[in-house]
Amino acid sequence: MRIGLQTWGTEGDVAPFAFLAEALHRAGHQVTLVHTAVDDGDHTRGLTGTGVTVHRVGGPFGRAVDPYALTASPSPTMQLRALLARFHEPLAGALLEAGEALCRANDIVVGHMLNRTLHTAALLHGTPRVSVAFSPQAIPGMRPPLGRSLGGWADAALWRLGDAVMTRSLYPVSERLHRARGLAPLRSLLTEGFRSSTLNLVAASPALIPHLEAPATLVTGAWMRARTPDDLALGQQVDAFLASGPPPVHLTFGSCAAYAAMDAWTLMKEAVARAGVRAIVQVGAEPGALHGHRDLLVLRRVPHEAVFPRCAAVVHHGGAGTTHAVARAGTPSVVVPHGFDQSWWAQRLHGLGVASRPLPRRSATAGALAGRIREVLDQASCTRAAAALRARMAGEDGVSVAVAAIGRLAGG
Repeated sequence: MRIGLQTWGTEGDVAPFAFLAEALHRAGHQVTLVHTAVDDGDHTRGLTGTGVTVHRVGGPFGRAVDPYALTASPSPTMQLRALLARFHEPLAGALLEAGEALCRANDIVVGHMLNRTLHTAALLHGTPRVSVAFSPQAIPGMRPPLGRSLGGWADAALWRLGDAVMTRSLYPVSERLHRARGLAPLRSLLTEGFRSSTLNLVAASPALIPHLEAPATLVTGAWMRARTPDDLALGQQVDAFLASGPPPVHLTFGSCAAYAAMDAWTLMKEAVARAGVRAIVQVGAEPGALHGHRDLLVLRRVPHEAVFPRCAAVVHHGGAGTTHAVARAGTPSVVVPHGFDQSWWAQRLHGLGVASRPLPRRSATAGALAGRIREVLDQASCTRAAAALRARMAGEDGVSVAVAAIGRLAGG
């Protein structure tokens, strides 16, 4: 079966689609992946030589614009609106053209929920569309919408209000292109644009998210690529550091730190010094040689699946991929959300008892971060809850579940 995939976003939005594409191809399907990486990362490099056809739309975008600093608003909706206005809507025409090409050439298309133009393309060509979400926060079947229920009628009213605002404001260019193709105006972004009547996949662990009551929706588990021994090798330097003392705290802000690496480095370095802990700091740009710091190791990149289980705690930004990696490791968290869905994941981990109260990046100081680190390390209940969560996630294989669901649609 011919299957077309289209995704848009940062590493956490592109790399899982690459893992899915590879698995679909191994299952015997003919696969094309179209992607837009707003962080300019080469997140599909693992597909070279696999037989998957890969196309890139847009970019390079450079580092001149920080996606996490486009607005001062703490509202995830306003943050998403600013992100789309900068990185999606100027490309709407090219994204729609690529989506139409996918729909013409494939029997089924699978698209990131936020890639609005693929919905238009699928309608135009009558191609079945599967929608993918990496966080359930925009799915009305998840209650409550604000993380704390105000009651059934109030929750429903909030969903309707939020939907109306987003439908009118998030995709002005994409909506004009939609209408220019002779299609009826979108009445509900949440139920028509973000979701599909065919199938909706939530690429997240059922152990991490609330129960969903939404039609045509399957929670698959996170999408990961099967790791080889080489993938999990830490290297002599990291192994030596881990063996030289008690388990360290690992600090990483993922792709967020690529835009303000030195600011992230300063915050992390001062926080671990105040907390009095051994630490591995992962930043986008190494600050140079460190002398006299036997308890501090600075790296550009390290396999999370290998290092997180050997750490006492992980300080991270709350991206969906990192959140799942920490949870699978059974390690407690301190979450410093930078924007978008990261605040939702931060609140969720705190609610599950495996993380401290979220510390938003805009208000984070070295002293506050050090306090959160000490709080997590000094609470045995947090470590026990993290170990229990790891046990509940054992054996999950989100990619295989997604491949099977898509295969059933394709008659395979």
